Amino acid sequence: MLGWEYPPHITGGLGVACEGLVRGLLQARTEVALVLPGEARPPFPPGLTVLKARSEDRRESRGRPSAVASERPGRGGWALRGAPRLASGYSAPTDWRRRAVRARGRGSGRRERPAPLPVYGSDLVTDVLRYAEASGRIAARRHFDVIHAHDWLTYLGGLEARRVSGRPLVVHVHATELDRSGSLENRFVADIEALGVRQADRVIAVSRFTAARVAELYGVPLERITVIHNAIDARRARQARSLAHTPLALFAGRLTWQKGPDFFLEAAALAAREVPRARFVMAGAGDREEAAIAAAEGLGIRGRVLFTGFLPSRELTRLYAEADVFVLPSVSEPFGIAALEALAQGTPAIVARGAGVSEVVKNVLEVDFGDVEDLASKIITVLTSPRIARRFAARGRQEVRRLSWKDSARKCLAVYAELLPD
Repeated sequence: MLGWEYPPHITGGLGVACEGLVRGLLQARTEVALVLPGEARPPFPPGLTVLKARSEDRRESRGRPSAVASERPGRGGWALRGAPRLASGYSAPTDWRRRAVRARGRGSGRRERPAPLPVYGSDLVTDVLRYAEASGRIAARRHFDVIHAHDWLTYLGGLEARRVSGRPLVVHVHATELDRSGSLENRFVADIEALGVRQADRVIAVSRFTAARVAELYGVPLERITVIHNAIDARRARQARSLAHTPLALFAGRLTWQKGPDFFLEAAALAAREVPRARFVMAGAGDREEAAIAAAEGLGIRGRVLFTGFLPSRELTRLYAEADVFVLPSVSEPFGIAALEALAQGTPAIVARGAGVSEVVKNVLEVDFGDVEDLASKIITVLTSPRIARRFAARGRQEVRRLSWKDSARKCLAVYAELLPD
C-alpha cells in the first residue's frame, strides 16, 4: 500500500482514511506493507510493515530523480523532467503557482468563486518523483499481490511499482484537483491524476460523488470504478461535556478554499447577532488561515472566534464533544470524515449538500454551497432548539455506529480478488 501520510503525521482526512483502511485490512488478516515518504512513529499493529521511501532513496544517488512515467495524455504531452516544482504539504504559497496562473490566463469562462493561489509548497515534485522511484525499488525486491495507491501523490509510485513487478494496481481517489482548487487547478497534479486513474487496473472512489467526477473529468468508465465509503472507529469512547457550557459552533478541517472557511465566518457573523452568547471555533491550519483571521476581524467577530491551529486527534475529539454543532461548508466535499467524528461524539452536523458523507449518514442538516443565510439559519436553529439538536445528534450517532473500517476493507479485498488469478 502506498500512502503519503499516516497518524500522527497527518494534515487531514487522507491520513485518517489510510490508517482506518489499514486497520480494517489487518483485522481481516491481510498483511500490509505501507510505503510512506518519511516519518512514521512506532509501535505499529501486528501485520503492518512500514517502509520509508526516504530511507530507500538514501541508498541511491542523491542526484535529481528522473521521470518515471512516459505516457503523453491529452494535448501538451507528459514531461516530468521539466515539471514545475511544487512542494511538501498542502500549505504554503509558491511563486510557481502564481506564474502558472498567469501563464494559463484567466479566460476559462467559468464563473466560480476564485480559489486561493497557494495550495502546495516548493519541493513536492521532487518528493513525489523520489517516492515513485523508491516504490519501484521496493517493489523489485518484495513479494506482494496487489498495489494500492492513495491519492495523486502516490499514483506515480503505483505505476512504477506495477512496471517493475507486473502486479495489479488499484488507485484510491480521495479527492480530485478540481475539488481542491476549483478553476485554478494545478495542471501538473491533474495530469498525474489522469494518468493514474486511466492506467490503473481498478479505481476506488470514496463516494458516488467522487466516482461521477472521476468519470466526467478523466473519461474513466464507471464500471472500472468501485465506490468504497470511508468509515470511523465507532468504538472510540464518547467524551464528556463540561457542565458550564457556552453555545459553540465548530469548523474543523484544513483552512483552504475547498473547505469553505469564509462561508463559516460569514454565517457565524449572522448567527452571532441572534445568539449573543455563541462562540465559534476554527480548528485547523492551511493557506487561508491568515485570510480567515482577517475576515473575522472585518466581520466584527474576532473576539468570538477561536483559531486553534492544527490539533492532534485526541484534542480534536474533545472539541467535537464540547461543540453544539459541527459545520462542514465545503465548496466541494468528496467525503468529509470530520462529520462522522463529530456525530460519533453526539454532535449534530451541518454539511454542504452533495458531500460524500451524506451518502452514508442521512441525519445531517444540509445547505447549498455558498448559501450563507441558510447556513446561519441552521446554526441558529441547532444552538437554540435543544429538541432538534438532540434528535439529529442521537439519530446521526446511531447511523455512525453502524459504519466500520472492517466493512470498507472487505470491499477492498473483493476488488483485489477480482484482479488476482484464481
